[in-house]
Amino acid sequence: MQLKYSIVAIGALVSFANAQNYVSVQYMDYDEDSGRTTVHSPHLELNLDFGVDYTLNISDVIDSLSGASPTYYDSSSGASAKIPKGSVLSSDIAYGNIPYSDRRKDLSVSLTKRLKSRDELSVGYNYSTESDYISNELSLGYLHYLDKSKNRSIDFGLSYQKNKIKIGCYLGNSECDGVSGASSKVINEHSYVLNAQVGFTQILDKNSLIKASAFYINEHGYLSNPYMRVVRDYNINPKITQESKPDTRHSYGLGIEYDRAINSKFTTLFSYRLFHDSWGITSHTFETQLFYDLSSKLRLGLNLRAYHQSKAKFFSGKKDYFTNQKYASSDRRVGKITSYTASMSAEYKLNSKFSINGAVGYYKQVDYFHSNFYNIGFKYRF
Repeated sequence: MQLKYSIVAIGALVSFANAQNYVSVQYMDYDEDSGRTTVHSPHLELNLDFGVDYTLNISDVIDSLSGASPTYYDSSSGASAKIPKGSVLSSDIAYGNIPYSDRRKDLSVSLTKRLKSRDELSVGYNYSTESDYISNELSLGYLHYLDKSKNRSIDFGLSYQKNKIKIGCYLGNSECDGVSGASSKVINEHSYVLNAQVGFTQILDKNSLIKASAFYINEHGYLSNPYMRVVRDYNINPKITQESKPDTRHSYGLGIEYDRAINSKFTTLFSYRLFHDSWGITSHTFETQLFYDLSSKLRLGLNLRAYHQSKAKFFSGKKDYFTNQKYASSDRRVGKITSYTASMSAEYKLNSKFSINGAVGYYKQVDYFHSNFYNIGFKYRF
C-alpha cells in the first residue's frame, strides 16, 4: 500500500537558537475517523556542521500504517481487493473499506557546501520503501546572494525521482495472463518525477521579508493507483475494473510568503500557493503561522491552513461509473477537495542545549473525513 495520506507536517518548530549541530527525536500519531486510518511515525534527525563550510543532515522516518481504504468490490464474495473476473450483478456492486496495513521506511541525506561567496550548494538523496513501492530520489540545490549584505537571494532546486510499483496479478494488471489470474505473480511498473523550482527572497527591513517561488513538475510512467477501482457499463454489463489515469502529468504553480516580526516576542508567517496540472486540477492553499515567545524558555505556535482543489477531468464524482472512457478514476485525491487544518504547538527550552516540543492538531476534509494528530519530541544541540 503506497502511504500517500493527508498529514500535515507538524514536527518542524521554529528554534530558539541558530545552532546547527543537533539531534532531534520526534514521534507523531495520526488517527483518521477513529481508526479508519492510523499512523504511528517515529522520526530521527541529525544535523552536523563541519567547520563553517559544510553541513550534513541525515533524517530517518518509519511510518506504521493500518486501517481501511475505500474502493469498489463484489459484495457476493466479501470485501476484497481482488478484482472479480467478468461481469457482476449491479446489486452486488458495493463501495466500502478494504482493510490494509503497511510500513514505510524513509532515509534522507543531504550535504550543503558554502562557497567563498557564502553561496550554498546542496546535494541530497532520499530512499523510501514500502511493501509494494520503492522510491529513489536525487536532488540538487543552489542558493545565490544577489548583494553583499545578503538581503536578497535567489535559489534553484532540481530533483529526479524513480519509483518502482509492485502489482500483484489479483489486482488486475493488464500484463497478467488469464491463467495466472489471482496468483502470487508480481508485475513491476515504474514512474518518474522531475521537479524544478526557483525562488527569490528579499529582506524588506529588520522585521520582515518576502519570498516568491515558481515550480514545474513532470511525471510519467505508471501513475494509476493499483488499489483503486471503477465500475464500467453499469446499465449494460457491469464490471469492476482497475482505474486508469494518464501516464503523463505536467504540473506548475507559484508561491508567495510574507514573514514579519511584530515585536521581539510575536512572529507571523503568511503564505499562498497556486497549483495547476494537465489533468485539470487547480488548487489554492492559504496558510498562517503565528509564534509567540511567552518567556525566554517557552514558545507557543498556532497554524491555520485552508486548501481547495478542483477535480481531475477523469474523476466522475459521487458515482464512479464509466463506459469506454480511456481514463477513469475513483481516487478521491484527484477529486474535488476542500480541507481545513488547525494545530497548536509549544517548545520549551530546558537549557541552552536541550528543548522539548509538542503539537496537537485537527484536519477536516469536507464531505469525506476528519482526523486528529499529535507530535511530541525533543532536540539536543551540541
